[in-house]
Amino acid sequence: MYAVQYGSMAPLVHVVFIGVLGRQHQAVEHQLQPSLKKLGITERAVPESELVAILKETPTSTKLVKKLHVGGVVAGQLEGSGKSLAFRIVVYDGDGNLVSDLESPMSGRALAKGDIAMFESNLGDIAGAPKPASSSVAAGSSLPSSGGDDDAPPGLGDSAKPTTTATASSPDDAPAAAPEAVQTTAAAHTDRAIHVQAALVLGIVGRNMATVANTVEGDSSSPVATGGVEGAITIGAHARVTALFEHTLVMHTEVAADNASTDIGHGELVASYDLLDGNVKLGPALGIGETYFEIDSMSTARPPDVNYIYVLLGGAVTMDLAPRWTLRGLAAFEPVVGGLPPGMAPYPSRWGFGVGAALEYQATPHVFARAALDYQAFSSSWTMGSTMDGYPTGTAAVGAAF
Repeated sequence: MYAVQYGSMAPLVHVVFIGVLGRQHQAVEHQLQPSLKKLGITERAVPESELVAILKETPTSTKLVKKLHVGGVVAGQLEGSGKSLAFRIVVYDGDGNLVSDLESPMSGRALAKGDIAMFESNLGDIAGAPKPASSSVAAGSSLPSSGGDDDAPPGLGDSAKPTTTATASSPDDAPAAAPEAVQTTAAAHTDRAIHVQAALVLGIVGRNMATVANTVEGDSSSPVATGGVEGAITIGAHARVTALFEHTLVMHTEVAADNASTDIGHGELVASYDLLDGNVKLGPALGIGETYFEIDSMSTARPPDVNYIYVLLGGAVTMDLAPRWTLRGLAAFEPVVGGLPPGMAPYPSRWGFGVGAALEYQATPHVFARAALDYQAFSSSWTMGSTMDGYPTGTAAVGAAF
């Protein structure tokens, strides 16, 4: 078993279990019902899209958990297949802070007694209920149940009353009072509204510069390797700022029977805000960027160096496809506001556009991988002609999230 813990947490008031995602989830949920009753955790149905989003551990998860207005939320997931099947449990406090992410291998296609015992042990402290261990209960105390005091919060029953336990160590030992149920959260989680990502990027980029005859020299190059870095900061449930820089690793262009060293580079800073929230997020994107092409050659027969400094005006979409899988898209109009134009006077009118899509996999709460395809093109127009300069790109990124 491995576990990723995010800190300690005071016992929760009114903890709810919202279900298990994955194949055979109904059988597993049925197996867990006696344990949930023993721990004083009630079951609550939520739409599958919300269960998926909560299991993804994103800012949307926080919003959905807070919307339930409970002291804590527990969700489960069946991962893998065959003999590698695992049972994962995530726990949030009432403010939507992730308390723990626990995963343990299953001994079969259903939960065995050991799996259920581990489930009860993992959740016993979190739910404010005693673990199913062999400690004796003092006279007058009671285990959590689903019935009892009508004034207790739903699902807690008599467990809302203070209980006392005693051990067989000494008759002089005073009984210990159970901790009071509180709704406060650990201070360690108050900063989880801000998430940071950083990644290393490897990919390929090509170029196709189409020109009208008698304007400038055109260019078409095969895809070459690129490397770069990227980062993102998510603020709350809606705002996101991303930055990236990519550059060719090794590239040459044949010019006058010689291979001239060539560079293609791209950098961008983009801010987006989700107006449409839920399983599909949609909102505007605004940014600034630069794309350039340079050849180390003095030959007049070479394609011209170009540099595009542009403003990005577009829209971003994010879709949760499945637990841990996210699809991202961006489309933008990119008017050019500066930079070096192709070597022709006078200064041309220039504009561009960009489209892209990325598939992201959250391998663990702190590690992600992403594959992306993008296309960017810029038009330069003169009275006597024009060019269209296109850059298809494919990248793969691996990074960390906090």
